Amino acid sequence: MPRSHHHAESVTESGSSRPSRAVRRRTLRIAAAGLTAVAALTLTACGGQDNPLQTGAAKPYNPVPQGAEEPVAKGDGGPQGGPRPDGGRAERTSVQRSGSGAGAEASGTGASTGKAAGKSGNTAGIRHTACDAAKIQIVAKPLKRPVNHLLLEATNTSGATCDLYFSPYLRFDEAQSPLAELPDSKPQSVVTLAPGQSGYAAVMTSSADGSGKNGGTMTSLSVSLPGRDGKGSIGGSRTVALPGGSVYLDDSAWVTYWQSDMSDATAW
Repeated sequence: MPRSHHHAESVTESGSSRPSRAVRRRTLRIAAAGLTAVAALTLTACGGQDNPLQTGAAKPYNPVPQGAEEPVAKGDGGPQGGPRPDGGRAERTSVQRSGSGAGAEASGTGASTGKAAGKSGNTAGIRHTACDAAKIQIVAKPLKRPVNHLLLEATNTSGATCDLYFSPYLRFDEAQSPLAELPDSKPQSVVTLAPGQSGYAAVMTSSADGSGKNGGTMTSLSVSLPGRDGKGSIGGSRTVALPGGSVYLDDSAWVTYWQSDMSDATAW
């Protein structure tokens, strides 16, 4: 009896220990499942906030309209009246530079055009008084080429600008009429002499091939300057010394129009 009783107690203790272990295990499983559920709910909530596809009804918290930021990201300077990182200084500077550049360009063009027009107007529109023979120094010089030619050089010795019109009136000795002019030598514009400047005219005294008639030796020369209308004699006439004191002249002789360049005069 005593031995059986002892065995029963052992069995009872062993059987009572097994259920307690099972209970602990079940409690742990329940707790783990609870933690898993909580973690799953937390991940679901976080995933829904980050992913708009799972929370279509969710709204962003940022109160600033997204439309105000999109143009800045595109680099177009932002919408009118929108915030700008530089306060709009870059755009204002760009406008001012482009405006001032266009204005300067337009102003420069206008100024240069005005100057050009003024210069052209002075050349074409302003007329000076006809050169006065009394205020013009005239010199006759011999020329080696072309042959049988003289060069007349008229220098303005006055203090005012004047114009040399047409060709000089030349009279050798006691000729009744001035020497014929060469029509083909007429320049495109009137020769204007500022103080100290010179004009030129060439004189062919006789033909090189001897075709001229009624030739003779001349010892004197008088020069007159016509007016704007090609008539009269401004300042009377001046006596000009001939190179070597005399020149041979025949009826083929002529004189060119006044030229502003010596080479133009001697080209005939």
